[in-house]
Amino acid sequence: MVPFFFPTLIHPPVLLSTANACEANMRLTVYEVGPRDGLQNLPEFVPTDVKRRLISELYKSGIEHIEEVSFVHPKRVPQMADAEDVYAYGAALVMNPKGMERALASGVKLFNVVFSPCETFNINNMGRTRTELVYMFKSMLQDIPKENVRVYISMAFGSPYSGEIPPHLLKQCVRDASMLGSTVVFADTIGIADREDIEIAAEYAREYSLTSALHLHHNEHEEQLALDRVRYGIFAGITQFDSSIGGLGGCPFVEGSGGNLATERLVQYLNDHAFDVGLTVDDLQGALVWADKVKALQSSVVTA
Repeated sequence: MVPFFFPTLIHPPVLLSTANACEANMRLTVYEVGPRDGLQNLPEFVPTDVKRRLISELYKSGIEHIEEVSFVHPKRVPQMADAEDVYAYGAALVMNPKGMERALASGVKLFNVVFSPCETFNINNMGRTRTELVYMFKSMLQDIPKENVRVYISMAFGSPYSGEIPPHLLKQCVRDASMLGSTVVFADTIGIADREDIEIAAEYAREYSLTSALHLHHNEHEEQLALDRVRYGIFAGITQFDSSIGGLGGCPFVEGSGGNLATERLVQYLNDHAFDVGLTVDDLQGALVWADKVKALQSSVVTA
């Protein structure tokens, strides 16, 4: 594993790469997904006031971009049954017209949608093929500015059901994403992406004039691998990275998907390498207290 280091320079350090190289002191975006992706799979319902406080503390920390809730059927994801009461002013995941209707009624203006190159995921998760999902989202989002939409490509690099994702299929997904939003998020759902995978994905995003982001999962004791993928992303010109406070969560619809990259680890890693993310780990302490309360609630149920 090649260490990620910068030589000692008088001026801010610079990442030397290809034509899309980026300066190490450039602003990177930490996109917080803890309140939604971090909580959605937890077995014990997290009280509404705890969710609200967690979101409030995250905004207080300096994080500007938060996926707060998803508007999905409560029977499908019980943890999100109180989405209307939890939502503040960030982004929401919508998966069908009913969810879109609920989101609009709650004042949502920033939307996330998801599909996958893996049709098993699409069918199991949303009951539709990728083509059907894209047409549905296109109709749902017709009055929403593209700059207000992030499009997640789940299992962008590989699937436990269909194996490795061929580059041509990923490119088709990026093309589909370009019809819906201005940002495409490549989700390494099962934690297998290598540097070449990420470089190819970023290049496809540029080809379709999309901002690219990474959403990284990792299995226990493999957090460094996720941070390595952050490094690969930076070298590829990616400037947005998803993370979850306290490392909460993962994907409930994919066996073995692992957990989310912890926000505090991502922030520390980027700070250590002179990147501006607008906050430090110290700023996250209030949010971490509430993430720990969520974990304690789950632990008390398991040990009861």
